Amino acid sequence: MATRDERRRGHGRLDRADIVTVALGLTHEHGIAAVTMRRIAQELGCSPMALYRHVADREELLLEMLDDVAARIVLPDPVDDPRAEVVGLMSAAHRTMSQEAWVVTVLVVDGLASPRILPLVERLMAALLRAGLDGVAALSAHQTLWQFTYGELFTRHHDRDDAWSKRMMRESDPASFPHLHRAIAAMPPGTPLPERYTEDLTTLVDALLPL
Repeated sequence: MATRDERRRGHGRLDRADIVTVALGLTHEHGIAAVTMRRIAQELGCSPMALYRHVADREELLLEMLDDVAARIVLPDPVDDPRAEVVGLMSAAHRTMSQEAWVVTVLVVDGLASPRILPLVERLMAALLRAGLDGVAALSAHQTLWQFTYGELFTRHHDRDDAWSKRMMRESDPASFPHLHRAIAAMPPGTPLPERYTEDLTTLVDALLPL
């Protein structure tokens, strides 16, 4: 993380961008729990009260951080095929969100969201409806797509080779669970999970949309 002087250099006054930049830096180094108004004030060399002139509270700061992430999503050019449109949009969101391990926690646990994601959501809904889904089915498919993406991101950022569940499967009795051991033999301990988000997303989209 940059030093306090480096962060303040060239800034006569504190602004929201300074605060968001420091908050993002803290998440990258220490996780989302490190983002507190007191810690940010320490990093910026100001009083906590100075921060409240720019952000009302921690929740507003988290929303600002989500705005920053959403603004970095590069939307692909629209395409006529609804399947390709959905895969392209969700893949764009996934690429950006995969750089921020904290995002899923804030979206799911804190229940926050950035309005800057709405243009992407609008295009998703248009593609789902164009594919032949009615309103209820489109909303359900939209929710399923995000749930799949959140789950993949959460697993990606928290996956550990020594996790209890993995050790439990590896150490189970091969005679009792032969199919399990046949499958895991292809992934020896320490082997990184292959990047399959786009392939798995395509399979999911094919299952959600009418033929």
